[in-house]
Amino acid sequence: MEPVRLVIWDLDETFWNGTLSEGGIQPVARNMALLKTLSERGIVNSICSKNNFADAERELKKMGVWEYFIFPQIAFAPKGPMIREIVEATNLRPETMMFIDDNPMNLNEALFFYEGMQVADPSIIETIPEDDRFQGKPDTGMERLARYKVLEEKHKDRTGMQGDNIDFLRQSDIRISFHYDIEKEFDRIHELVNRTNQLNFTKNRWPENREAAWDVFQKEFSERFPATSGYIKVSDKYGNYGICGFFLIGERRATHFLFSCRIMSMGVEQFCWNHLMRPHVHVVGDVISSLDGDVNWITIVDDVDDDSNNFIHDYAKNLKVCLRGACDFTSMEHYFRARYNVLGEFPLAYKSWAFSPWVRTIAATDALQTPQGRELLSRTSIFPDNYLDSAVISGDADIYVLSFSVEYAAHLYRSRSTGVTVSLCNDFLAGRDFSETSYETLVRNFGRDPGFSESEWEFMQQEFEFFAHHDIGMFMADVCKLFEKLKGKKVIILVLNERVGSDDWIKSVYGNINRIVVPLSKIYGFDLVDYGKYVQSVEDLASLDDHGVHFSREVYLKMATEIMNICDRYAIENEKAD
Repeated sequence: MEPVRLVIWDLDETFWNGTLSEGGIQPVARNMALLKTLSERGIVNSICSKNNFADAERELKKMGVWEYFIFPQIAFAPKGPMIREIVEATNLRPETMMFIDDNPMNLNEALFFYEGMQVADPSIIETIPEDDRFQGKPDTGMERLARYKVLEEKHKDRTGMQGDNIDFLRQSDIRISFHYDIEKEFDRIHELVNRTNQLNFTKNRWPENREAAWDVFQKEFSERFPATSGYIKVSDKYGNYGICGFFLIGERRATHFLFSCRIMSMGVEQFCWNHLMRPHVHVVGDVISSLDGDVNWITIVDDVDDDSNNFIHDYAKNLKVCLRGACDFTSMEHYFRARYNVLGEFPLAYKSWAFSPWVRTIAATDALQTPQGRELLSRTSIFPDNYLDSAVISGDADIYVLSFSVEYAAHLYRSRSTGVTVSLCNDFLAGRDFSETSYETLVRNFGRDPGFSESEWEFMQQEFEFFAHHDIGMFMADVCKLFEKLKGKKVIILVLNERVGSDDWIKSVYGNINRIVVPLSKIYGFDLVDYGKYVQSVEDLASLDDHGVHFSREVYLKMATEIMNICDRYAIENEKAD
């Protein structure tokens, strides 16, 4: 049998001696003390009794034990439906409940409604303190009882409110915050991963041993790049629910995506899934919720535990922040989305080509928007429809955060008919003129249809000539054009890592980029955030043999925090100016 999380007490001849409606009862000291013992083990208590509610409440208050009970069902009514009310209100599985009653008919009625529920007559009471099912876990502050009291208060408001459940949720002022200091809260996260079922969509368990579990988490995190992992805290106007959720997402797939049942029916799991950009979640086993649905009654704050800092989020939540870069931003994006309106400009795979946010594309936009330039783009389907779309061009963002880390992979091709140079990247064509590769060779290398026709490829071969692999002179001119477009804007530039990593050529390119970008940024008054502050050794890389372009979770968190501090200061200053 499963460990017990809730004890449902009958009152007459069970919790106390005698029958209340017949005029006399005698308190049982052992049972009153047991309520406190169970509560300090994290096991909560409820009541299912055929009595007058007000009379029973009065007697239990006299005994000083009324506050130990949650969702009491006291009425002259069948006990099966009353037990169902308790099950539905607590969101607990019947298998984790113990119903104690002196009447066998009532016990069997409970089993008729919930076959898996644990039931017993009052003789079990004296054995409960030593019974393995009732050991729970230490909770001397009775925090679990307090959380269920909050849930009980919400339940009263919901049942007494006119309108539908969505109206109730809107007035509940539900707030969540995302946190990333996993090691600090690992004990609670470990418990969530191994104990939650009803809202655990992935059910990937860890070893019970804490150190072994931590090792598994580290392995899971490092197996996919980019990866992000965090925990979620929840509160509303009724109280604080603490850490209620955990996720680990890598390469747009969830290894862990789970929530405590204490926030069931609040829409938190749907909201978080949408906020995290709808990663693929392979649902394992039964869950009692779907991730589909539009949830717009939840607010993200900095920390649900700290009301004093939430004013920063109020200033920042409508701030449009353009993140333009590659792996660095895909590994930091989730931090920003918890706080700002993010406009992400990241690498895009399209028809076997990689289109990254190269500075060359911004510099070439004016030429490519001429009739001749548009004609060039229309002659082949390899360019996506949004190829020239950027907040840099439209001016839609309040803050621009730029990384040039992908520039080392810029393969430059010049159009023979227009003279325009563009960046194009294809793993099978890197650094080679298109004329060197036949269409048949492309199909064979791809192992599939490359996404464009043979005639289109012939046009590409005739139209584009290979120019260079990252031309530093052109890069400098392009950066000047980019910075001129952003002149007077709030801009944050990432200074690249040029010291740590296994690829000396990439580090050399990054050094050259920094020597151009850093002085120009200072001239234009842009802010600088330097990877060099946080990348001190190979331990700070995503792996010990990384080229020097991917970093540990801690590095990305520190970089994101420094950037967000700049954004917050900007938001507050502009709010005051308004």
